[in-house]
Amino acid sequence: MRASFIHVADTHLGYEQYGVRERFNDFSRAFWDVVNTAIERRVDFVVIAGDLFNKRAIDALTLIHAIEGLKKLYDQQIPVIAIEGNHDRSYYRDGVSWLQFLCYQGYIKLLAPVMQNGAPQLTPWQPDTMLGSYVDLLDGQLRVYGLPWQGAATSRSLEGMAQALKEAETEENEQGVVYRLLMMHTGVDGIVPRVQGLPTMGQFQALSGHVDYLALGHVHKPYEFDGWMYNPGSTETCGAEEAQWEDRGYYYVEIDTDEPGRIIDPEKKERVHHAVRLVSRRRPFVRYDLRVDGLAEPEALYQRLEDYCRREGPPYQGVEPVVQIHLIGTLAFDAGSLDQQRMEELVRRYFEPIHTRIDNATNDQDYVPDDGDIDGRDRSMWHELERRIFEELVGLDSRYLPAKEQWSSVLSELKSSALHKEEPEQIAAFLRGKRASLLPPV
Repeated sequence: MRASFIHVADTHLGYEQYGVRERFNDFSRAFWDVVNTAIERRVDFVVIAGDLFNKRAIDALTLIHAIEGLKKLYDQQIPVIAIEGNHDRSYYRDGVSWLQFLCYQGYIKLLAPVMQNGAPQLTPWQPDTMLGSYVDLLDGQLRVYGLPWQGAATSRSLEGMAQALKEAETEENEQGVVYRLLMMHTGVDGIVPRVQGLPTMGQFQALSGHVDYLALGHVHKPYEFDGWMYNPGSTETCGAEEAQWEDRGYYYVEIDTDEPGRIIDPEKKERVHHAVRLVSRRRPFVRYDLRVDGLAEPEALYQRLEDYCRREGPPYQGVEPVVQIHLIGTLAFDAGSLDQQRMEELVRRYFEPIHTRIDNATNDQDYVPDDGDIDGRDRSMWHELERRIFEELVGLDSRYLPAKEQWSSVLSELKSSALHKEEPEQIAAFLRGKRASLLPPV
């Protein structure tokens, strides 16, 4: 069997970043470029591993832009298989997401497995119910599985999926399935420090012998491991920190299972695909940390900023970048004396940007942190500061004191779940599980 496909995730259609309307269009253009590549390369199918949209309640123009891209694929008879990410899911009271609407219209096949005791049931996708964990392509030789965003239950669902795939493998081989692709909207713990509560690499290893290609989404930093786990990153720049990951985009994957002499090691599956990460076309995003240490007056800061803009700005003229200047260090004068408009004008003069943002993250000269090793104004330390606060609060109750470190992690995950607006039942189930494992039996 020979085939090819596109793997994309985190397009975040509808994101009007910084309130700039043209940024809304940028996210759509990045998606359309992926669509055009899929058509130009005549791929057999496209997979979207979650977060097609930036938010659950999209406007009409966002829907129009999504359909404009998906219809091109539909007209070329290129199937699109998708899963819901945490940004795509419907509100609990609504029960129907916009991805389900697109599925109902026939533009995508939205995989949504029935879950039983935390484990997905491996049933074929049904167009009438729009439920099912997989679709078969290429005369049944290629099977695409999907596991949408699971939130706090991700680790448990991952274990259930690995076990289900293991149990189904013999039957699938008899049916003629020679290639298995699994989509998941989650990431690997530790890839981006501020993204917490994701499965570890060790937990993912349970899938490696049963999946040829694991198509991930959710984490906007691109990465891949061991020739079977792939995360393309975001197609456009959703935040300033993403600008450093210049190779973000999407994957073009070619499969060839017909190689002569191919031997499959049951313990370690031989990979029969070639994946190339294509960098998506996106608006240039410039982020610069401007140190203010040693500058005695605002004029000296403006001069340092102008020196940077004069040196780096001209190559960007004509392409209208987004420019973010991050003021860092210790100010020797009152921050209130800084002229925001003057700094923005300096950036506009040399970069000709579509949007300028000046963020002041400086410290006062006489600032002394409460904790000797943690500066509360250093945003990179906020996670550690929060963890210590949670530990101190938990330690006030003798019931939780013996495992206060573990409970502080539980509180962090609960906060993350609430911020992501996960279903109350899911959050409650997670908390019950942690109570059972961390508290001694009564």
